[in-house]
Amino acid sequence: MSIRARILILVGCFALMAIGLTGLGLMTIADYNRMIKTYDHAYDAAWRGERFNHLISNVVMETRGLYNAEDPDQNAGFVAGLNRSLDEMQILLTDWQAVALPAEQPRLKALAAQADTFVALRRRVAQLAAAGDLAAAQKLSIGNRSHRIAFQAQVESLEQSTRQELTTVKGTAEAYSKRRSGEFLITALFAIAIIMGLSVWMVSHFITTPLRDLASAIIKTSKGEYEHAFVVPDSEDEVASVWRALAVLKTRAIEAERLAAAQREAEQREEMKLREILLD
Repeated sequence: MSIRARILILVGCFALMAIGLTGLGLMTIADYNRMIKTYDHAYDAAWRGERFNHLISNVVMETRGLYNAEDPDQNAGFVAGLNRSLDEMQILLTDWQAVALPAEQPRLKALAAQADTFVALRRRVAQLAAAGDLAAAQKLSIGNRSHRIAFQAQVESLEQSTRQELTTVKGTAEAYSKRRSGEFLITALFAIAIIMGLSVWMVSHFITTPLRDLASAIIKTSKGEYEHAFVVPDSEDEVASVWRALAVLKTRAIEAERLAAAQREAEQREEMKLREILLD
């Protein structure tokens, strides 16, 4: 495998690490968005419960105002306020049921049934007060006090439940955020450590060490130190190709030196023969 291919593999490992971390980040965002959606729903339910309970209190206060009205105009104002609160109660409850989850529907359905009774009776109280029959209105309201108290207690229970759910969802989201932040950091550090270790090993094993050995062999060959045998790597990368070329050069250099030495020896023999002839 060529050095280029190994470098590309290393780059691919970095890319995979980046893709993995990106995927983890996207999963975290998706999970957190789901939690935020759940939190928003719980917050909305808590607000609706609190607002609904507040409207019941408004109805009670407007009804009591009817008993103490000093003139018809003041009485009409309390009647109008009572009807507005009842209208808002019905609208709020209808909207609440429309956005409620399936698990929340049974409880809201039971609440709606009691709310219908409560609203119908308070409408009748308003009608009697508007007609000027305050005694009948007061009697009807007081006679229904136990039902109103039970109804408001149910609403308060629902309100407390929604607040508790809101607190739970918020705590879950915060715990998830902290846990996933730690997991993300550990995963990132672990992945970086692996990739860096792999990078150092690949560079050292396939590039730095082979090139250092190759440079040493070239220097020795250039000095004519041929006694050290070459260990040519059994691979197909660029460094191995240079090793094989160097081995060929070394063989040729040895052969060239052998031929040169043989040539010098032959010349010396010829020179010795000429001297012998001249001396004779």
